[in-house]
Parts: sequence; structure tokens; C-alpha cells
Amino acid sequence: MDRRNIDLDRLPGLVPEVAVAAFPCPRCKLPLIDPDGLGWCKACGYCRSLEEGEQHAGKQEETPRPNQLTATGDAIGQTPRWVWITLAGIVLVTLAALAGGRYLTLSPFARAALSGGSIVVGVALMFIGQLIALVKIAPEDSSVTILDAVFPFRLYGLILKRLPNTSFAIYLAAWSLAAIMATNIFIGGIGHWLTYLPGGPNSPQKTRSTK
Repeated sequence: MDRRNIDLDRLPGLVPEVAVAAFPCPRCKLPLIDPDGLGWCKACGYCRSLEEGEQHAGKQEETPRPNQLTATGDAIGQTPRWVWITLAGIVLVTLAALAGGRYLTLSPFARAALSGGSIVVGVALMFIGQLIALVKIAPEDSSVTILDAVFPFRLYGLILKRLPNTSFAIYLAAWSLAAIMATNIFIGGIGHWLTYLPGGPNSPQKTRSTK
């Protein structure tokens, strides 16, 4: 709609018919009708409220939107420190296992020993982290018991709620799981222990018979 064609005479009660000279029209300098509200000039059709609305809309359109790269950078910058430490430890443990499996000359028994040892040590470290977390959380939550360290499903929920104060438990759990998985994937040999079972090629019975 052309604002010049607005006829306020046909809208009784909307604006007063009294022109206030203290507020002249910026175009023709004649008094505006309803200067505190609509701000309409009957002579040239100027409408201050419409003019201000268009200017406000133009400013909103000119506001630059953050690009995807900037948004990604902001998200990375807001990532908690314990997340980066956890990921760094996982990467280092995985690279160490990859290098060991690729560059070390290991016998089947040595591979089995490394893979089995990673499981034992990893589970022990996880349990130690869970025990320490249990000791820290117990004064705040009397419902936790020693069984929560053995079956830690509920315990890890409490640990996550108290981050970063309980981040050490996350470190030990994540790094231990990474060591167990990476050692068994890249070094392998865990199946070598099966050869020592009865009937296997390295079973005690067969070893005695070959002597």
C-alpha cells in the first residue's frame, strides 16, 4: 500500500485532527498529525512510524550472520579442557599400540602377553579411578556403596555430573579402554592363550609327550 494514499480522515478516532506545530514534517515542514504516535503529514503523505519501521528492518538485514567457520571455531573454543585431554590420551595410546604392532618383532607369546597385560592393567586402572571417584562423591551422596565401584554404571552418571572435578576417573577409564582395544587390534595375539588349553598344540599334555 502506498503510504501517500493513507487517508486518516476516514479513520475516526485513530489520530487526532489537531496538528502540533512543534513537530514539523521533515519533507514539507508542515505540522504532523499525531506527532507522538503515527506522525502523519496530511499534505505530503509522510508517515514517521512507517519510515522508522523501514529503517529498523534495513538495519536488521545488514547485520552480518556468523559464517560456518566462525561458528565452528566458537564451538571448539567452548569445548571443556577435560575433553581435549581425554582425546589426546586416546590418540597417544592408539599411536603407541600401532607403532608397537608395526615396528616391533614379537613372538606369538610376546603378543599374547602384551594384549593380555593391557587387559589386566587397563581394568585395574579403571577400578582405581572408580574407587577414587567413589571416595570423593560419597560425602555428597550417601547412597553410593562399594558395589558402585564394582558395577559402575550409576557411578559414572554421578562422575559426569561433577565434571571437571572428577575428570581423573574419565581419563583413566577412556585411556584404559583405548589401550585394551588398540593393543588387541594392532598387536593382537590374545588367541595364542587358547593353544595352551587341553588338546591345543601348546597344552601341557602335548609338551610332555614331545619330550
